[in-house]
Amino acid sequence: MKYTFTFRKRFAEEFDNLDKSQEDAILGFLVIYEDYGLTNLSKYEGKISHSWASKGIPRVDFRYAKKNSLWHAHIGLPYYRKSSRGDYLTSDVVLHFQWVGKGKHIEIVKLTPHYHPNGRFQLPDHTYLK
Repeated sequence: MKYTFTFRKRFAEEFDNLDKSQEDAILGFLVIYEDYGLTNLSKYEGKISHSWASKGIPRVDFRYAKKNSLWHAHIGLPYYRKSSRGDYLTSDVVLHFQWVGKGKHIEIVKLTPHYHPNGRFQLPDHTYLK
C-alpha cells in the first residue's frame, strides 16, 4: 500500500524557514505516514485527530474544519507530554493536514501552536488551503 503526501503551496514556501527541530519533527511524522498511512494511529507517538473534534471549538470553526477535511497531529514540539484527558501524548505545536475522504494521500497545510493565546483551538486560515 502506498501512502503519499504533498505540501500545500504556502507551507512549501515556509518549510525552508523552519528550524531543524521543526523540520525533523515534520519529516519524522511523514516517514511513518508513508509506511503506515493513518490506518493504525498507534504507530505515531503523538495524538492525531480530526480538527472538528476539539471541545469548545466555535461552530464556524467546526464547519470550516469539517468542510476542508482538516486534521492535526501532535508532533512533539517542543516536547511530548501525557494528556490529562486520555492515554495519549500531546504537544504545544501541531501539524495541520487535509485528509480528504480518508484516502491514501494527505496535504500538509501548516504548523501552528495548538491553541491561540486566548485559549481557542488554532486552525490554518483559507490562504493555506490553496
